[in-house]
Amino acid sequence: MSTRARSTVERVPVAPIANGHTLELVVHTIEGDGDGPTLGLVAGIHGDEPLGVETIRRFLEELPSFRGRLVALPVANPYAFQALTRNTTLDMNNLNRVFPGTRDGMLTEQLAAAIVETLVPRIDYLIDLHSGGTLPTVDYVYLHDDNGLAEAFGCEILFHGPSYEGSLGDYARKHGVPTVVSELGGGQALNEHYIQKGLRGIRNVMIKLGMLDGEIVVPERQVVVEELIILRPHAGGLMLCNFDPTHLGESIAQGTELARTVSPYTFETLETFTAPFDPTLLVLTRDAVSKTDPGDYGLMVANGATARPVAR
Repeated sequence: MSTRARSTVERVPVAPIANGHTLELVVHTIEGDGDGPTLGLVAGIHGDEPLGVETIRRFLEELPSFRGRLVALPVANPYAFQALTRNTTLDMNNLNRVFPGTRDGMLTEQLAAAIVETLVPRIDYLIDLHSGGTLPTVDYVYLHDDNGLAEAFGCEILFHGPSYEGSLGDYARKHGVPTVVSELGGGQALNEHYIQKGLRGIRNVMIKLGMLDGEIVVPERQVVVEELIILRPHAGGLMLCNFDPTHLGESIAQGTELARTVSPYTFETLETFTAPFDPTLLVLTRDAVSKTDPGDYGLMVANGATARPVAR
């Protein structure tokens, strides 16, 4: 295909590691067939979120003719990806809390600085793909000052709230790059569904930006939520969820038992989680049985009472 003939792969060295390897970033640049903006695609900032990596791989593999340019970093944190961990294994820092980083800092800070130097000056817009990690499954997109791109991405739930200080999205936005941060999938649940949703989301954004022809495809109903909270366990054990990932996005009556944590040793119930809002929108959940630790992402829920429909 014509676009593949103008595709380059660049290896950007970050630092030599004591094991003799060089930590490097692998960046794909694809030139389109006409003038247009440059869109950045990033995944793998957290190493336990491989779904975004596959979404970018498949999107570039199936890429039709388009206008403008794509710059893709499919694995932003290679050592975390190798270990399937949220944080960088060599210093256990969370890459998405240290941007813009520094070349004189810890390894994760050096990695952040290399990403900023390599990616941000080259792009006009950014899609940063995340998911729920090893056990939780999630489904929403952040709504920021992104010129309607989050709505176009096509999730049912849009969270209008602040971006995390030190995240790539926060840094990019502060430096004039409108950014879509999606949270799709995870927990190895409904993988193909969320890959397809991510692929559709990227296409929609490109159509919105004039990079692709076609019509934007979004759900019939999208809502914006202002209040989104994490229900974190206070006790470790087995988390037994009453609403598995097939229920994401559903409206649940206040007071309904969502999940409970039981001791794997004595079998006693250690903690019960109930729907806090009237109604409660389910944003992140787990399969019926999973192991949990204190402070984990147990569930995420939004206040359905204050949700407002996206204007068409």
